[in-house]
Amino acid sequence: MRPTLYTVDLPGSGRVSTMAKPRGGDWLPDEMTALKAADVDVLVCALTPAELREADLENEPHAAQQAGLSFTHVPIPDRTVPDLKAVLPTLHHLTQQLQDSTNIVIHCRFGIGRSSLLAVSLLILNGTDPETAWAQLQTARGIPVPDTTEQRDWPTQLIKHRPA
Repeated sequence: MRPTLYTVDLPGSGRVSTMAKPRGGDWLPDEMTALKAADVDVLVCALTPAELREADLENEPHAAQQAGLSFTHVPIPDRTVPDLKAVLPTLHHLTQQLQDSTNIVIHCRFGIGRSSLLAVSLLILNGTDPETAWAQLQTARGIPVPDTTEQRDWPTQLIKHRPA
């Protein structure tokens, strides 16, 4: 089964997409293989450890690696925002990968709140202004994103952290 990815068109060959969480348990290896077949290079998960257990996704890092994907875990409690100091190094690393033509997919539970926040953060760090980034992601997703005003406002602080 091909995963449903919501992809923002960017100049260059890197891509940033969001998605709902993959199916867990026995389906997990197939989900990771399908992501690799969709030319995904890096899978970013925004679920908390408790959500990973609930969704039977505790083995997601291993399954991703087995399928040939890099895996990054950025746990953010639902309907909240991350701590800037804690997440900034990871966002810079992902932005560099995006600029190096890497295809990045970010998921949370439904692919609306936390995944959108992280995707827009990468777009902003890559030079896109916040309103354009949100509009691009909302167009790709086809529904209003993110979940909260706090999530929508949080990425604007990244403008001053763009790489020189």
